[in-house]
Amino acid sequence: MNLTGELKKLANIFAPLSPLYLVGGAVRNSLLGLTLGDYDIASNCTIEEVRQMLDKSEFVVTAEYPRTGTLLIKGSEDTYEYTTFREDSYPIGSGMHSPANVKFTKDMSVDATRRDFTCNALYYDIASGEIIDIVGGMRDTEDKILRTVKSADITLSEDALRIMRLVRFSCQLGFTPEGEVFESAKKYALRLADISKERIHDELILIINAPEKYNSNNNNGRKVRASDGLRMLVDIGAMECIIPELLGGIGLVQNAKYHIHDVFEHIMHTVDYCPPHLRLAGLFHDIAKPKMVATTGMMYGHDIEGEVLTRQIMERLKFSNHDIEHTSKLVSMHMFNLDNAVKDSTLRRFIANNFDYIEDYLLLRIADNMASRNIHYDDIVISRTREMVSVMIKDNIPINISDMDVRGGDLISAGYSGKQIGDKLSELWQDQVRTGVRYSREKLLQLIRR
Repeated sequence: MNLTGELKKLANIFAPLSPLYLVGGAVRNSLLGLTLGDYDIASNCTIEEVRQMLDKSEFVVTAEYPRTGTLLIKGSEDTYEYTTFREDSYPIGSGMHSPANVKFTKDMSVDATRRDFTCNALYYDIASGEIIDIVGGMRDTEDKILRTVKSADITLSEDALRIMRLVRFSCQLGFTPEGEVFESAKKYALRLADISKERIHDELILIINAPEKYNSNNNNGRKVRASDGLRMLVDIGAMECIIPELLGGIGLVQNAKYHIHDVFEHIMHTVDYCPPHLRLAGLFHDIAKPKMVATTGMMYGHDIEGEVLTRQIMERLKFSNHDIEHTSKLVSMHMFNLDNAVKDSTLRRFIANNFDYIEDYLLLRIADNMASRNIHYDDIVISRTREMVSVMIKDNIPINISDMDVRGGDLISAGYSGKQIGDKLSELWQDQVRTGVRYSREKLLQLIRR
């Protein structure tokens, strides 16, 4: 394993009291030939002993969690999460993420038994370069099997977030859950209702953004897709606690002229065809179809209602304001010019009003199209829109009011005041977008004086 010199320096500081171990995902990833990721380190030293060892060294403790024996240690190159070997206990059947009781130990084997999956219970002695495998994690990593350290029922019932991690590792790494583990996940999936929405959000993002992995051992030689994690969340019953609105699309038949899948399958295929930064938009673009059918008997207007529903769901799952605005905007846009019947002036106005979103709108339309019947006219819509964007840029059409060659001061000089100023500027801007002609400053001043 190729480790940084900084980690080795840290191990040398620990050496008089204990070997320092890299543990968990970084060790697993090194065996898989992947980027190590976060550096989780552990030893039998208490956090008081670690603080004393690091005193006057180049490493700084930036956060301390005495209850769990955890320190955040910052070096000049990276930040490391240190945890003292410990034993955790949870309230029986609680499903809560945080252990009720923590007991520190000198015994690595005890620490190993508190971890979720065997592939995450591997320890790498930074100084000696030896991997310590207490629970068979190396074999399971090689076989790409997800097996719990303790019985699956105990592991997943005491911390329901591990069910999300199970799904994430399945689609992120191409691992297959052992049968007992999968059945246990189904048994305890509804306990995700006890987990904070922030934690659910973090795991969901990792699942949606999982890269495609080729896993010939356990997936019949096919790629693991982004939608596989979402499908697994449905299969084990977890989606009921995450985005239950998606479930209404299962079996909901669509117009065969445009679609070959029901709503849910169409959404899943769209997600797979989307680039990673648009997978949320792909996931939510038709989210309102079941609601529209239930309330109006038709899917018409699902884009408008979809914007509202997307905001509600994303706010519930604690997404950032940026993600909410970006995704809900694309959901509201995705049906524009469906039949390629809009006038050029309408298309220019749409482009100007949504300029920062246009390329993402087109990429979403392409994914939506590929997941449908690949109707030819949609290709024409996309090429026409891109061509219009190019023409507007070439002809220097003002995309915003501020791009015009007059300002509010020009209108004030011409006798405008108050609301008249904004109204006139908007009128002049819209005229240029409508006609597709940029007005010179002289013409704008002439129009203002009129």
